[in-house]
Amino acid sequence: MAEDNAVPPGQPVPVAETVALRPNFTTIAQADLDSAHSAVAAVDRAVDTGKIALDKGSADELIKAIADARDRVQDLYDAVRDQLDIPLQFGDNWVGRSISRRLREVAVGDQESAVFVIREFMDVLEDVEATVRQAAKNTEDHDEDLAHTMGGKG
Repeated sequence: MAEDNAVPPGQPVPVAETVALRPNFTTIAQADLDSAHSAVAAVDRAVDTGKIALDKGSADELIKAIADARDRVQDLYDAVRDQLDIPLQFGDNWVGRSISRRLREVAVGDQESAVFVIREFMDVLEDVEATVRQAAKNTEDHDEDLAHTMGGKG
């Protein structure tokens, strides 16, 4: 049963005479990146304990795909960082300067800026690549140890 005072989709929900703000891009992206960091750390622990093995061919293909993605993100980062890190001209008054300063902070400011989120994504990709490399190395080391043992050179 729908209520007559239901808030239309996409509109802020009023809460006790205030408006609950919807999360912005960087808040959502940062939460996703935190989840990604946690997932990569879990896989990294599994690799360290030998629970995950990856053959060299698969690792090489995966590393190439990660490197390609990282290069694209790096290109995006380089482009937007330089293009967004400029003062905007909304007028030579306190309102114009305030708007310009706030938009610049959102674009390239602190840890809540779009540029910071892009940089964080590159860090996640680097962590994934390091994990894949370690998994492949562990598999290679295990195979060498097994070959050594089977060959009776122990």
